[in-house]
Order: sequence, then structure tokens, then C-alpha cells
Amino acid sequence: MKKFLAALMMSVLVASTANAEIKTYEGSDEYIMSEFETIDIAKQRAKQKAERAAQEKAGVFIESNTEVVNMMVTKDEIRTMTGGILKIVDVQYDLKPLPDGKSLIIRATVKADIDSDDIDKWLNRGTDERSELVAQNVELQKAIAAQDAQIAELKKQLAAKPQDAEKISEQFAAEDKVFRSNQELAEAGKFYYNGDFSGARNLCTKAIELNPDNATAYSIRGAIYYRLNDFNSAVADFNKAAALNPNDYRNFYNRGLAHVKLNDFRKAVEDFSGAIQINPNDADSYYNRAVCRQRLGDYYGSQEDLNRARALGYRG
Repeated sequence: MKKFLAALMMSVLVASTANAEIKTYEGSDEYIMSEFETIDIAKQRAKQKAERAAQEKAGVFIESNTEVVNMMVTKDEIRTMTGGILKIVDVQYDLKPLPDGKSLIIRATVKADIDSDDIDKWLNRGTDERSELVAQNVELQKAIAAQDAQIAELKKQLAAKPQDAEKISEQFAAEDKVFRSNQELAEAGKFYYNGDFSGARNLCTKAIELNPDNATAYSIRGAIYYRLNDFNSAVADFNKAAALNPNDYRNFYNRGLAHVKLNDFRKAVEDFSGAIQINPNDADSYYNRAVCRQRLGDYYGSQEDLNRARALGYRG
């Protein structure tokens, strides 16, 4: 498998901790619950923010205990590693009513552990695997940020137009499903991180059931099906992901890889061409298209692609 889900060029890392140690971090944050939200979802939102605060603290520890050879460790890799190895050991909630009698301030405090042995396990993964996990996490965090922004916008609308409360309450209910979908996807990411592909696939399916328009869920489940050697299912999921998010070149690139596994080199060429159209500086897409064109007897086109891949820095 060549550069599967290779969205980022990763650095070479070396753990600098000599002995294993477990560090505990505490993160706190709050969420203001509106009258149209359920207490359960509001608490989960507060917990998500608190966990993010704990991850940021743990990320400093990880960065300080990791040496970098030749390059800086990307922030995205630190976030992905932290999210994968951070273990929540306790969650506490503090609820405080607001003067309007309709809203609550929910403050969540989480305690989480980081085991330095888990850092070593991450560093022992191959570059392609780390790239794959980072790419998945980046897309998930974008989806979470977009959903947070939508909730904030709904609260502004509610404050500005209380007469539209009924309509806005329906939108809150819809966004709750989007939130729960992303929560399932975040949990799927942890299963994937730890090599439980079947568990991760099942959680992605739950995420899709909650939000059939969750492009990231289809993309990640497609990657899981690829790992499980179910290439037809992988193609089907990448088809859906590409339809929902046609601006993400990885959906086309990954579908191309699945088509290669199915020995459908013509469709693979089309997919890698689609990826190149969106991201003309992706060396891996040129390289893989070169291989497919060679298999189809297009030796001139193959050499052109190979030259372009090398010009863009391909060293595989």
C-alpha cells in the first residue's frame, strides 16, 4: 500500500523518555445550555471542551518528551497522538442556573492519564500509518469546529428573534444528531488508533445513521474497509464521501487505491486524475497514476507522471 491517506509529510521522531511514566492532566471548561437542548447533550458538549483542554496540556508533555530529527513535529500529529492515547479516568460536572431561569452553565472537569509507553508505540508506527491517522483526525476536528459554530449561530438567532423559537428548536434537535454523529466518529478514531478496525467500522456506521451527510464518516469507514480488504465496500464509501465533499482530493485518491486493489486501473487513473485536479501538487497522486498508466500500456503518460512526481519531491 503506497502512501495510503498520505495527506501530510511526517517527521522522523525519537522518544526521549528513558523510563515509562504516567502523567495525569486536568481540563475544565463550560457550556451554556439553552432551553432547547437536553441536559445529556449539553453535558457531553461541556465534557468535549474540557477534554480538549486536557489534551492541550498533555500535548505540551508529549512535545517536550519527543525529539525531532530534521523537521518539526506538526501540531496536527501532536493532537492526533494525544487524542489517541489520552485516557479519561474521571469526569465531574457542576451545574449553575442562569438568572433567566431557562439556561444552565454546565462546567465539566476531566482527569486524564498519558502513559509515555503509548508515545513510544505511536513513534514505532510507520510514516504512512501516522499520516493516515492524522488526516482522519484533521477532518474530524474540522467537522467538530463547524458544528460548534452552527450551535453558536443558532443561539444568536434565538436571542435576536425569540419569536422564531419553535423553528430554531427544531434546528437544535437536528444539530444534536450531528453532534452525536461526530462523537461516535471520535470514538471510532480511538478504536482505529488501537487497531480495532471492526469496532471502528461499527461506530462509523452509527455515525452515518445519526447523520447520513457526514462525509468524514464515509471517508473513515472507507479507509477501514480498505484495511479489512473489503475493497468494493471501500469504493462505495469513497463514492459517498466524494459526493458529499467533492473538494477533498483524498476521497478520490483513496478510491483510486481501492480500484488498484480491484485491478481496475482505468478507474484508478480517473480517480488519481480527479485528485490531481483538486490538488495538483500531490506527488503521490502522480506516482500512482504513473503506475496505473504503465499497467495500461500508456508508457509516455506514465513517464510524464513519474517525472512530475519526482519534481514534486516523490522519493518512494
